[in-house]
Amino acid sequence: MSLVGLVSGAVRRVATPAALAGAAFVAAKAMAAFTSPDAKADSARSMTKPLYEAHRPSTTLQKTFIATGAALMGFGDPTDGSHIAALGDATSNGFFGKIRQQMISDPTGRRILKERPQISFTPEQWEALANLPEGSFGHTYYNQMKRNGISWSTRPPVHFVDNEEDAYMLLRYRQCHDFYHTVLDLDISVVEELAIKVFEWRQTGLPVGLIASVFGPLRLPPNEKVRFFSHYLPWAMQCGSQAKPIISVYWEEMLERSVDEVRKEMGVWLLPERNSVTHAENYTAVVH
Repeated sequence: MSLVGLVSGAVRRVATPAALAGAAFVAAKAMAAFTSPDAKADSARSMTKPLYEAHRPSTTLQKTFIATGAALMGFGDPTDGSHIAALGDATSNGFFGKIRQQMISDPTGRRILKERPQISFTPEQWEALANLPEGSFGHTYYNQMKRNGISWSTRPPVHFVDNEEDAYMLLRYRQCHDFYHTVLDLDISVVEELAIKVFEWRQTGLPVGLIASVFGPLRLPPNEKVRFFSHYLPWAMQCGSQAKPIISVYWEEMLERSVDEVRKEMGVWLLPERNSVTHAENYTAVVH
């Protein structure tokens, strides 16, 4: 059994719902105190000036509270993407070596770091994706976003990463998350989101993917657990390990290209078991 499966099983045996609920309440209160826009700086936070516009300087202890609260609240309500975002912020410091090396070793990655693009569409640009040829990456991305009722504009900024370049890399990774859904042909059920997180963890080394992969399966019903551990998890581990680094892809320049060509160029392949299941049958708790 994989490391993810072993740890997830151990947590499931020892973490009772009552204990999780109580810990989540306490951690959420602490998290809110540090993340609220109205929160005032304490003496520890005031020692450091913000390093970028959205930065909220915090101590290691505060990051621990934020990460704990985000993880537990995300476990309780996987439909709220802000929990995963806060978890990613609070746990990523010190883990950017892999994606930094990927970016500086790749001409496109270096260009992204220099140009600092952010995912953004005007209403006209967004609707123009619908008019791209069927089978193009942009058209497929547009249809998937429409089908799942989500928007490119909902990805929150990075707050708790204590390095400006690292914060941009995490923001880029976060803003491009929906492109990963498109290139992997996965929707937003819990089991599919977990597969994406495993893929992202193998690609980036960021802890948020591993944490989500360990705790996320606890919410799955028995039949979905079997599908996840038997099919989605092995595929995501292998595909994530072998594919081209997603952080060094200039996704905005892929929109008019064939989605199949993009997949081939990235070295990804679709989950065989997934191809035999319609999107509608991946019904478990939708997440954004």
